[in-house]
Amino acid sequence: MRPYDFLKKLAEQKKLSHAYLFSGNDKKQKNELVRSLLEILCVQSADQIVVSPGEEDNALEITIAQIRSLSTLLSMSAWNSPYKVALLKHAHLMNREAQSAFLKLLEEPKGDTIFFLLTEYPDMLFDTIRSRTQEFKFYSFAPTKVLEHDIIEFQKLQKADLAVRFALAKKLADAAEQISEILDTWLVAARAMLHASVKENPQIAQALVGTIQVIQETSLLLRTTNINPRLALERIMLNLPVSP
Repeated sequence: MRPYDFLKKLAEQKKLSHAYLFSGNDKKQKNELVRSLLEILCVQSADQIVVSPGEEDNALEITIAQIRSLSTLLSMSAWNSPYKVALLKHAHLMNREAQSAFLKLLEEPKGDTIFFLLTEYPDMLFDTIRSRTQEFKFYSFAPTKVLEHDIIEFQKLQKADLAVRFALAKKLADAAEQISEILDTWLVAARAMLHASVKENPQIAQALVGTIQVIQETSLLLRTTNINPRLALERIMLNLPVSP
């Protein structure tokens, strides 16, 4: 039985455990499962607490202050639901202090509380947190659709001078929630261009390999550390091969 069907059956029987860890790169499947479980459990929006990075001054981590606030909210009775649910998005971005505080919540759950932790990098969580949750993995290996528009926009960026590139880096850094999607788009475009240029222009192909590596490294750092977004994006801009 698929995890999706298994968990929905448990929810229908009111037999869910108090904490689940959904790991893997398939964000759509994880989000849809959580949404379905909340509907089955009849958990109203007022009793759903979402914790994610970026809620305080565009931070790139989940702080201990957010976990303390979560603890306070969970100490209150459910408003109009049989359960209170805490949903931690990008749970791996809890800093060490936040993870320590969250561990106490897992050890001493308050009332009818269910925790859902969503992450692409479960290894960044304390082992003690993972051991107190039931983990289900959701991965997608479907090929990504390449849009001609994305390739054209990436080629324009290659032709732009450094001032224009750095201006874009600053603009993107000020809209942190868009960075991950933009980097994924650049990665798809760069890979498509790499395949097209391997035989025709080996020199450009080699340069694109370096660009792809930098984009991948930057994407990982932005998702898992407190690296300055603007400086990280400027590193990509410096490593873009010049389009002929």
